[in-house]
Amino acid sequence: MEQENVSKKIKVSEVRPNCILARDVVTKTGVVILAKNTMLNSVNFTKVEQNNVDYVYVWEDSIDDTIPAFKQKEVYTVNDQIRSVTDNPEFKEFNGVYNENLDEIKEILKSIGNGGDINKEQLFNIVKDVMGKINCKSDIFTYLSYLKGINDYTYSHSFNVSLLCNMFSKWLNLSEDETEDLTVAGLLHDIGKLKINQDILNKKGKLTDEEFEEIKRHPSLGYEMIKDVDISDSIKDAVLMHHEKINGKGYPSGLKADEISKYAKIVSICDIYDAMTSDRIYRDKICPFRVIRNFERENFSILDTQYLFVFLQNIAYTYVGSWAKLTDGRIAEIIFINQSQMSRPIVKTEDEFIDLSRKIDIDIENLV
Repeated sequence: MEQENVSKKIKVSEVRPNCILARDVVTKTGVVILAKNTMLNSVNFTKVEQNNVDYVYVWEDSIDDTIPAFKQKEVYTVNDQIRSVTDNPEFKEFNGVYNENLDEIKEILKSIGNGGDINKEQLFNIVKDVMGKINCKSDIFTYLSYLKGINDYTYSHSFNVSLLCNMFSKWLNLSEDETEDLTVAGLLHDIGKLKINQDILNKKGKLTDEEFEEIKRHPSLGYEMIKDVDISDSIKDAVLMHHEKINGKGYPSGLKADEISKYAKIVSICDIYDAMTSDRIYRDKICPFRVIRNFERENFSILDTQYLFVFLQNIAYTYVGSWAKLTDGRIAEIIFINQSQMSRPIVKTEDEFIDLSRKIDIDIENLV
């Protein structure tokens, strides 16, 4: 269950990575620069410093005393932010550990697909090992977008969704047991695809109606594979229900709203986000802000609003202080997230501020 939150007022000089804000961060002129429940990383923390904020309120449970405070670390400079993420030593370490563990994940999922047992603790520890290589946990979104290759997509996608579910559990302040179950649910959600014809899964062109119906079998196939295994029903339900939609137009059972399990709703959001921001055989990855826009326009009617808003808010605020290429070719810094339109923030180019929620002829093309 979600644990009771206790807020703590701390000096900005004592703030540590991964602290989660218990209140909006407001400048002395009354401008909200970071929203409540945002997880702090080196990039968005820079905005707190630049606006001369003295104190912030964070959730006490999110404070990790083993991590040095930001003041004791080098906060990102402009050049640090613009340079390629792949040059970052922490990303290089993450990339190596990710690929090593992906090989293990593949073998474990194959074994489960062939009727093998599920060691929930082993699966959870693999994800914890990879997340442990990231100082600012919310950097997982950036790091995943820079991973290479589209081979073995089913396995890498399952791994990615599990990492995102683990991150989601921190935003929701879930208990350790729930965090473990949600993380493992992310890993197993597409296990049924191991029973689907790989030629269909890897097809470059548009699927026929018959091929799509075949792919739609994977939640039921996955559930059949694990229904008698000694793991929680919440994990099994997430495997079975992660393609259900709150309007009843999902599959395999056409469930609505509260008929869909909590974990299935969360896994569904992470599943869609990773699928859209990853390179696929038939298209390149999509910029996170375009994915956010898609969520805003199309998915509030099919995904649980409570969880979707938490997800979008945290993703959007992760990129405050980051740099983006605009559709007119200019490079701009993302400085403010519009709560009513998170996909269209306020940005600052070399010579002007642009509110993309009003300047609709300009968009974010990609992050740099």
